[in-house]
Amino acid sequence: MFGSNYNDHRVSMGYSVRSEEEMNQAFYNRAQWSLKFALLPHRCDASKKLIWLEYAYCGRAIWTGPGDDAVETRWHSKHEHLIFQLKRA
Repeated sequence: MFGSNYNDHRVSMGYSVRSEEEMNQAFYNRAQWSLKFALLPHRCDASKKLIWLEYAYCGRAIWTGPGDDAVETRWHSKHEHLIFQLKRA
């Protein structure tokens, strides 16, 4: 997700190591979700099932920094996104 030496760089700067759960939480706090038609195949981030030729939720988080902006995209099937939203509420 962030590269092979991301945590090494954080530790050298004096920060703690980030776990996968912390990185996922950062994405979900920043993501904007929209219902889109998946013309190309994508993997559901929640269930790992294939999403193709159907409507699904596309979440995009924009990470800004000193260089160019980075856009991270994850997909949820409609049913998995409903379960995800209910668990967060």
